[in-house]
Amino acid sequence: MVRFKNRYLLCELVFPDTKKESPNIDSKTVYFAVRDAVLDAHGDYGLGAVQFSLSVKYFNIKTNIVIIRVERMYFDIVASSVIFVRKIGIHNVIIKTLHVGGSVRACQKFLITYHKKNLHLLYFNCKTEEQRSKVMQSIVEACDELENQHFNSKPALPNTTTSALANLLGGE
Repeated sequence: MVRFKNRYLLCELVFPDTKKESPNIDSKTVYFAVRDAVLDAHGDYGLGAVQFSLSVKYFNIKTNIVIIRVERMYFDIVASSVIFVRKIGIHNVIIKTLHVGGSVRACQKFLITYHKKNLHLLYFNCKTEEQRSKVMQSIVEACDELENQHFNSKPALPNTTTSALANLLGGE
C-alpha cells in the first residue's frame, strides 16, 4: 500500500479594505476561490489534477489563517495559483503564503512561532492602557498554560528553570 503524500500551505488572508471587522467568509468560500484561481491559471488540466486532493483543512476567521491541503505531486499548481486570488466572495483579499509543510502539525508549529514573534506588535498597537492590560493578561495566561502542559520535559540547564513568559519576553 502506498502512502498518500500531501503538502500543506499555511496562508494568511489580508483584507486591505476592511480595517476593524473581519469579513463574513467561511472555509467553503476560500476553497472555491482557490479552485477558481487554479482553473484560471492552469485550465482544465490544473483543475482536474488537484480537484480530488484540494481542501481547506483549517480556517480561523479571527486571525485570517488558512491551511490548504493538496497532493504533493500537484503542489506547484496550487502554490502558483494562490497568488492570483484577489477576491473571496465580495471581499478584496491578498493571500500571503507563510509556510509550506508536509503535515498539519508542522504548520501548527510554525504558526505558534509566527504568533509569538508578532505578539509584541499587538501589544504596542493598543491605544488605551485598558487594552494593553488585557493583552498582557492574555499573554500571561497563555504562558501559564504552556508551563502547565510541560512541553519541555527537561530544563535547559540542570538546576535552572525558565518560565514561558521569560522565554517569550527574552525572545527564545
